[in-house]
Amino acid sequence: MKRHLLLFLIWIVSASSVYALDPRFYLSQSRAELGDPVFAIIEAESGAQIRVIDKEFQAKGIKAVYWGMEDSTTIVNFKTFRKKLMKYRLIASAPGKYSVPEIAIEIDGKRYESGSLTVEFGARSAAARNPGSFWNRFFTTEDTAGPADGDLKVVFQLDKKEVWVGQPILGFFALYYRNAIRPYFDRDPSSSIEFPYFRSEVLSGISLTIPNSVVYEGIEYETSPYNKEIFILTPLKKGEYSLGSTSFHLEGQLQSYFHMRSIKTVGSKVTVQDLPLPSPKTFAGAVGNFSISLEEFPKNIHVDEPFQFKVVLKGKGNLSSIRDPLRSSCPSSDCYSEVTFLQLRPQREFKELGPGEYGFHLSNSYSYSVLPKKEGSWKPKDVQFSYFDPNLKRYSEITVSFPSLVVGPPRPKANKSGVETERTYGISFWGNSLLGILGLLGALYIAQAFRRRYEIVRSLKRLDLWIGSKRGFVLKHSAITKGLSEEEGAALASCKVESIPIYETYRSLDLNSRTSLLRIARKLLANIKEEESA
Repeated sequence: MKRHLLLFLIWIVSASSVYALDPRFYLSQSRAELGDPVFAIIEAESGAQIRVIDKEFQAKGIKAVYWGMEDSTTIVNFKTFRKKLMKYRLIASAPGKYSVPEIAIEIDGKRYESGSLTVEFGARSAAARNPGSFWNRFFTTEDTAGPADGDLKVVFQLDKKEVWVGQPILGFFALYYRNAIRPYFDRDPSSSIEFPYFRSEVLSGISLTIPNSVVYEGIEYETSPYNKEIFILTPLKKGEYSLGSTSFHLEGQLQSYFHMRSIKTVGSKVTVQDLPLPSPKTFAGAVGNFSISLEEFPKNIHVDEPFQFKVVLKGKGNLSSIRDPLRSSCPSSDCYSEVTFLQLRPQREFKELGPGEYGFHLSNSYSYSVLPKKEGSWKPKDVQFSYFDPNLKRYSEITVSFPSLVVGPPRPKANKSGVETERTYGISFWGNSLLGILGLLGALYIAQAFRRRYEIVRSLKRLDLWIGSKRGFVLKHSAITKGLSEEEGAALASCKVESIPIYETYRSLDLNSRTSLLRIARKLLANIKEEESA
């Protein structure tokens, strides 16, 4: 038996190595000024065993110098992806276009090479500085260290600049930076965000991809999205507005360190138009593009026996004003008088709806009940649903017909069993009940243990999302503004080790430290939730 188990484990290990993904080689940027930090990056699976073959590779006029290794964690749609990143800094002797030296590494005992990569270094401008060099770190004054204010901007971006009342749009913050390695940045929690005449909803656990560089006001910047907060904004009133005004804290990384500074964001302007008049009588405020269907009708219907069905609306846009599509279709009290609305079950999924367009795909289910009172055919009037289509800039109407159902006569009532049935099964009932209760108590105990572990993991993952890129003083300061004491803020900052998930740190702590970290996490998350609901 042990021999078979050993063979099975060996097979599992060999299979996992066979199907492991090959590493990915890429550059942090393909064009830069001479002296700017450019890295060749090797991305591998988080569990891979990586061995550095050589710390320096050379080619004509350029060399790659080993810079270090780090862990990378990305959260997309609430799924966590962990990678290992190995970095080699590229150093060129003069401006020009170079073929990157072929970098060789060993992963899980297998040798990999980077292949053909190209990088271009331009001439260094007179005003440019190299904040990441060794000498600048030690021979600069407090006034000149770090990038200039114009080299760092946080811009609020929208996916649309012209919208209609009720049309949702996507908004997010992005860091524009130059003459520096990407700094840590986080929103100032004490500064509110201005969204005048817009209903806002913040999303978390979602990662957006934007271009690596942009030209802003005639100057090229590198970019980094602030994925911690992404907003769905719904305009409520016609007008021209500037959205996203708030403050951010920025602090340099080790290679190009500068002290924490606060900057005001650059807002984004948007024009909101009123929906055209007149609107259809069946229009109730839906904006977007939708389809309608009727579902879950029973096969057999009888008098005085209620049955249920559903009206389902699917598509992209805004359905928040639609509470009862049957009444919207025909507001008169005579319409669908025998139909009773039961409940609405909204479902939505954030996804890419089209090229460069992100938002919610909606699937709203409206449940209804009918109590037929007479035999014969049951077929109400068709359901008409109207919505405004922003792409077509006009109202659209869709129609769906009820199936023709036959209502049968009342069913005969089933005869009830007498007292004898109760006597026959009385003893068996109580015995089975006792066993069921004991089994239920055992299941509840196990479920409670799993639930507690799940709550701990979820709380610490939420804490990791809130921490984001904050480290050291920035993390301590942000925690204090959320209601923690100075000691608690310092304890939290000491627990967050660079690039290591806080749950992994929690597992390595002793019992008292674990209890303290959980107490801090729950207090902080409760304060954040209270602020959001206020």
